Amino acid sequence: MSGRRAVTLVALREIRERLRSRAFLVSTIVLLVLVGGSTALNGVLAKETTYHVGVTAPVPAGLGAALDRAADPFDARVRLKVLASPAAARAALRDEDVDAVLLLGDDRLVFRATVDSELAAIADGGVRALRRHLPPAPELRTATIEPPDAKDTDAAVVVAAAGALLLLMSFAVYGQWVVSGVVEEKGSRVVELLLSAVRPQDLLAGKVIGIGLLGLGQLVLVAGLGAILLAAGAFDAPAELGGSLALVVPWFALGYALYAVAYAAAGALASRQQNADTAAQPITYTLLAAYFAGYVAVSADADGLVANLLTVFPLTAPLVLPARAALTGVPLWEHALAIALVLVTIVALVRFAGRVYAHGLLHAGSGLAPRAAWRAARRT
Repeated sequence: MSGRRAVTLVALREIRERLRSRAFLVSTIVLLVLVGGSTALNGVLAKETTYHVGVTAPVPAGLGAALDRAADPFDARVRLKVLASPAAARAALRDEDVDAVLLLGDDRLVFRATVDSELAAIADGGVRALRRHLPPAPELRTATIEPPDAKDTDAAVVVAAAGALLLLMSFAVYGQWVVSGVVEEKGSRVVELLLSAVRPQDLLAGKVIGIGLLGLGQLVLVAGLGAILLAAGAFDAPAELGGSLALVVPWFALGYALYAVAYAAAGALASRQQNADTAAQPITYTLLAAYFAGYVAVSADADGLVANLLTVFPLTAPLVLPARAALTGVPLWEHALAIALVLVTIVALVRFAGRVYAHGLLHAGSGLAPRAAWRAARRT
């Protein structure tokens, strides 16, 4: 049997077995319920947004009421602050005493550095309502008094942390699936039949690919539900979310392949399910160390030397690069270098872990010490 066909058959077998598993179905339902429930809870607990808008004297009668009516569909309120002069308006913006300044004479809405599209829509609607008996006025123009921020820092930090945490949990959970699957086969002696027809490396690759496709399917379902809720207006998403999600998917595939191969080798070293967690601990600790090192480095200085090194280091790149990209611009050459190094590491790890995997599987009913597995793999 060719290697490609063997990998495909093993992957399909893994997918069928998992789809029949109650645990997989329950975990999928729980994920969807958590996403839907957290969105519903956010809607219940969400507070009304209050915008503080500066306006230079004199203030037209009815402006405040018109802005409030325009803000109602957005579940927001507008509070006016009368400012004595344009200079006072600029000072209020710089000091962040107001969210924006409305200059009716120039038909402009001025922000400090970042234009808030929701507030711009509210202001435009309110001003048009105020002038409804006058000739149509042009749409309010938006402007800023400072160069636009490259990123909305607060939103970017949330997106970066959430993306890295999602990847960490995915690698750990699906890696444990790989471990438990290997130990189950080893304990049931099914593996002896499989190894008589399939090379250990193909068995390892098929198992990793099968579980990875199921994991990716779960993530797509969750992302799909999130997209539906976002389109329905159930919650607001930062502008950085789209770009970060575009990076999370490929880095899930790369990071999962990297760590799942190691988890499979760890599962082959365990004698039974009770020992599986212990065998997988070094990999889980490596994952946690990569996450926290990346979090500290990127939070401290996303463009610093440590963050740059962790971006391209294979064990940390899957967690650090998407998070760093949400906070700052990552050059294309760093993306390419990180991907290349991770791919090289995956190939090397598959070759070595495949040998450990083969020797570990043959010790059915008993464990294999990591040192003994290392020696056996080097001799192969």
